Amino acid sequence: MHKREMDKKIRKKESGMALLIVLLALFLVSAIGMGMIYMSTTETSINANYRDTQQAFFAMRAGLEEARDRMRTNAPSPVTLPTVLPTNSVAGSVVYITNPTGSETIAPQTYGNAYYDDEFCHETFSTMTGLSVMANIATPCDSGGAVPATAVTTVASIAPYTGTSSALKYKWVRITMKQNNTIYNASVNSSASASGQVCWDAGNSREVVVTTLGAYTTCAQAQNAGLLVAPVYIITSLAITPQQSRRIGQYEVAAIDITPPPAGLAMAGAGAVVPSAPSSNNFFINGNNSGTAGYAGGPACHTTTPGTAPAIATGSSTGVTNIVSAIPNNRQGNYTGSGGTTPNVIDEGTDAGGTGALGGLWSNPQQLNNLVAALANGADNQLTCGIGGVFPTGVSSASPGCSTGSYGTDAAPQITYVNGDYNLTGGSGVLIVTGTLSATGLSSFNGLVLVIGQGIFSESGGGNGQFNGSLFIANTNSHTSPFTQLSSLGPSSFSWNGGGTNGIQYNSCWANLENDLHYQVVSSREEMY
Repeated sequence: MHKREMDKKIRKKESGMALLIVLLALFLVSAIGMGMIYMSTTETSINANYRDTQQAFFAMRAGLEEARDRMRTNAPSPVTLPTVLPTNSVAGSVVYITNPTGSETIAPQTYGNAYYDDEFCHETFSTMTGLSVMANIATPCDSGGAVPATAVTTVASIAPYTGTSSALKYKWVRITMKQNNTIYNASVNSSASASGQVCWDAGNSREVVVTTLGAYTTCAQAQNAGLLVAPVYIITSLAITPQQSRRIGQYEVAAIDITPPPAGLAMAGAGAVVPSAPSSNNFFINGNNSGTAGYAGGPACHTTTPGTAPAIATGSSTGVTNIVSAIPNNRQGNYTGSGGTTPNVIDEGTDAGGTGALGGLWSNPQQLNNLVAALANGADNQLTCGIGGVFPTGVSSASPGCSTGSYGTDAAPQITYVNGDYNLTGGSGVLIVTGTLSATGLSSFNGLVLVIGQGIFSESGGGNGQFNGSLFIANTNSHTSPFTQLSSLGPSSFSWNGGGTNGIQYNSCWANLENDLHYQVVSSREEMY
């Protein structure tokens, strides 16, 4: 009896514990649930913010790429590039591409505009007056950093949906030339003139100040003198999303500009040879520049000078003798050009009969192989074809298109780089072949053909194919594996077998197609404010 009463008392004391435990468990579960909801909401916000900043970043990059694409001469809607460093009095020395959403006004040169260019005052241009330069790169420009309106040209974006609510979120892109101390007073060369224009030296993959190259004030002058340099341009892009994520970044870009040897056929080396001359009564090599009259390409003609050039230019008197003796007497009148002599074969060697070097860029194996490497880096088409069946290490077979090839059209020329032997069918643009270039009498090509490496051109068969532009041949490497670079130019070789009405016509428009065909990014960065 006593035990039963005791049990009742204990149970009475324990009554309600289950409810308390349930409430505590419910509270704990609720707390965990609320925490998870909070964490999920925070994670969602973080993801949304990250997505928005990434949208701004890639929009900024899209702006940089639109500008870079429109800088090339064969772009569907090219931009007229600055020809001088930013200058108050020169309209177009600062170019803006604007990309509005709807009807908003984008005026990057106007302080107070929502998309004011608050980066420009961090860039130093000695040619620009009245501009307060701010060395503090973490501080946006104020009103004193506004780009003078007299220096500005504005063009509209051609990106999809520009001017609508669906437009990409980059607002403007700016294009200017680069000066030595443009970027935050950081000189490309501290010992060179601070106001010197910066050029891209494609042969050595570096930026250089033009005043260090000789008595030149612009990259264009140095390039015209035969140096493998071109102006460096700075492209700046601003993107801002509706949620106000902001990204601003820059490219430094440059084209590979070269001055082709002015000749229908140029054969470098001290002892150029013609194992077999064309057997056709109609075959010709004409160095009289056909210029715009003979040009039907898509990009605008880059140059039409000189008016006349040699039919064949070579690097030594021995080469002249070899070439002239190979041409039948009754066909020597088919080789016309500068100087009035026929056959028009000219010794343009610059080393007094030594290595057979032509002038400037075309003078030695190192420079020519550097040119090949620079062109290969920006080529539209890259083929590995092997030389005489020998392929580079790690390659066991030829790329598709090596046996017969045609790349580029007159409306859309391309740069094609062939590492090895190549059988040409046709095409347009720039063709670089390091092995033997073979063709038939029906093969045609409009543009610049560079046979640099083995230095052998061989044609066989009749037809009516024609080369318009310029053909250059140079033996820079040995003819046995591993095809090492020679210390001086070897003899180049040109063979043509078969009849027909084919020939080579020098045309400076076609020969200069490479110039400004592509702009490569040599540097990139993002501004962090």
